[in-house]
Amino acid sequence: MAVKLLIVDDSPFARKIIRHHLEEYGCTAVGEADNGAQAVNLFRQLHPDLVTLDVMMPVIDGIDSLEAFRIMRREDPRVAILVVSAIPFQKTRDTFIEEGALGYITKPFNKFSFDQVRMRLARIFPELSLR
Repeated sequence: MAVKLLIVDDSPFARKIIRHHLEEYGCTAVGEADNGAQAVNLFRQLHPDLVTLDVMMPVIDGIDSLEAFRIMRREDPRVAILVVSAIPFQKTRDTFIEEGALGYITKPFNKFSFDQVRMRLARIFPELSLR
């Protein structure tokens, strides 16, 4: 069974790159959102296994993004959330990790960025490819 992926980022280009890398591992993108409000709504409709979450987006800022993260984790503690953000601050990274994020990838990102979290993804989702 494929890992259902929800991609949340205000940049269509970033969503495309995230989709490409995670589908390479065997995820199936079931939805995309360009802000946190859409993300929470789609999360409730689609019940994804994995969510990538940008921190700074229209309609929702970093603080609200953390609240969206908390809502998703409360509604389904099994969901894996990978934060993908241009915010390089260690405090922001630590906050999301302490809240239960699977990982935190800083933009600009590339294949190596995703390879760094690949093993964590594989532990949660053994059906993913480790090529």
